[in-house]
Amino acid sequence: MSIWANVAAGPTLPTDTVDAVVVGGGPAGWTAAVYLARACADTVVLAGTAPGGQLMDTGTVENFPGFPDGIDGPELMARMREQAERAGATVLTLDADEIRYAVGSDADEIRYAVGSSAPDKAVHEVVTADGTLRARAIVLATGSAPRRLGLPGESALGGGLGVAYCAVCEAPLFKGRDVAVVGGGDSAMEEVLALAQHARRVRLLHRHDSFRATPVLLKRVRQLRNVEIRTGLVVRALRRDDGGRLAGLTVERTATGATEDLAVQGLFVAIGHDPRTRLADRFLSLTATGHLHTTGPGGATELPGVFVAGDVADDRFRQAVTAAGAGCAAALETTRYLRHLEDVHA
Repeated sequence: MSIWANVAAGPTLPTDTVDAVVVGGGPAGWTAAVYLARACADTVVLAGTAPGGQLMDTGTVENFPGFPDGIDGPELMARMREQAERAGATVLTLDADEIRYAVGSDADEIRYAVGSSAPDKAVHEVVTADGTLRARAIVLATGSAPRRLGLPGESALGGGLGVAYCAVCEAPLFKGRDVAVVGGGDSAMEEVLALAQHARRVRLLHRHDSFRATPVLLKRVRQLRNVEIRTGLVVRALRRDDGGRLAGLTVERTATGATEDLAVQGLFVAIGHDPRTRLADRFLSLTATGHLHTTGPGGATELPGVFVAGDVADDRFRQAVTAAGAGCAAALETTRYLRHLEDVHA
């Protein structure tokens, strides 16, 4: 049963302009909502129709502070949502389909925008399936999505059943087991380095004969005694045991088409992440990695009143705790922005 099954339908879309809309129901979004609501800002969270972000596909999370025995990813997200609601945030299980950003790109335009002559210029409009929500500030915490192999059964094997996308998060769960990592870049090398400290054996599988990873990382991987590097291989199928957990892989050699079975209990997919920038990439600058670009502390952007937090702007760490920290920073800067609007309007 879904962890959201006992959550009531909740409030309807506000008709009045609110102080802030947080777009995203992951660690960054929930944390931003807690801080904004506690600052007495009228805050709405558009958590999405499938809230929780990547942690919904994560089994036991053992590296989030405050949970020495670990906590399931879905439960952590449910607790964060409850905390945001108790702080006073309005949570809507709706997706933001489009955002119509307010006019203004500098302090002078903001002052004009909040003046009595044209107050609407400082108001953003967020379009949802239930109508349009108006807000003075927006925190984009839309996260990122790990690229998947696209194999049958891949999604069903998430949540601690064998297929994972973050070794830093889940490597301890595979202590003493045989695992495989798919990928050829720096992310794949970092996954191997993290897993090698826990797993009995790690197989690094890469479709090409050469690697994109930086030489220093590749050298470290090659020096590990419990790591086997296999190139020219593509994963074609996933096999389960009677309990529904991952039991092995079928791989194909790219040069000959020959296949073989590998017995592994864990598969870590490290072929990249795609930041969810659709709502802003036509309006905000992107970094070289395709993430939303920030212009100042707290995820400030070139658009007044628009802040970003979490994996949508983070191409390096991509951890639940760093996303939560970014959500806190974005909320604090958003609060300062809202107070600035009040001072200008006074």
